[in-house]
Amino acid sequence: MSRRFGRSTTTRRLLTRLSVAVAGAAASAVVFSGVATAAPVAPAPPPLQGLLEQFTKNAPQASDFLGGLLGTPGVTELIEGATGQEVGATTAKDFMFPAPTFGCGVAGNPMTVTVASAQAGPNFPLPPWIERGNLRFQAVPAHLAIPKESGLQVAWFNVTTLEGGVVPLDDTLLNVPTLSKTVETGEGTVLAALFGQVKYDSGTTCTALGTVGQFTA
Repeated sequence: MSRRFGRSTTTRRLLTRLSVAVAGAAASAVVFSGVATAAPVAPAPPPLQGLLEQFTKNAPQASDFLGGLLGTPGVTELIEGATGQEVGATTAKDFMFPAPTFGCGVAGNPMTVTVASAQAGPNFPLPPWIERGNLRFQAVPAHLAIPKESGLQVAWFNVTTLEGGVVPLDDTLLNVPTLSKTVETGEGTVLAALFGQVKYDSGTTCTALGTVGQFTA
């Protein structure tokens, strides 16, 4: 009987030590993670970059669905008659090369690139809505943060109409810069150059030296 009592006592001691060790590890994890609070912490809202990636992932499916829908006789005429907008579906075309960008980056790197594109109209009813004779310019620096202020600009020249200008990419969505702008360039071949800065809430500033492209509006 003494042996059974001895084994039971040893088992209880081991379980006690194990419980203390597990409790200590859990307490350390709480302390070092900084999540030990009296009230539950509300989950953080999804980042803008994640939402954009999710939309991009679903966009091809939506485009396929739209293509099939518009192929149905009478649907295009019905939408145009109800909305007054020309129906169409286009895709964005990239500038010739990514713009070298300084002052920001990924994982602390001081240099990155800014990818830019332009999309012609008509593009409706799927967003972005673009009318014929317009180009929507869009830029995305390779820096994981939400923009605070856009200082990006596009200089454009329509070689068909001999018209041009310089416009800021200052459109916003829910007060957040989208780093985009829809420009009434007129139909024809458009030469464009993109350059400028993007400022972030962290105080970081991305400076894109520039890139060029040729597009058909």
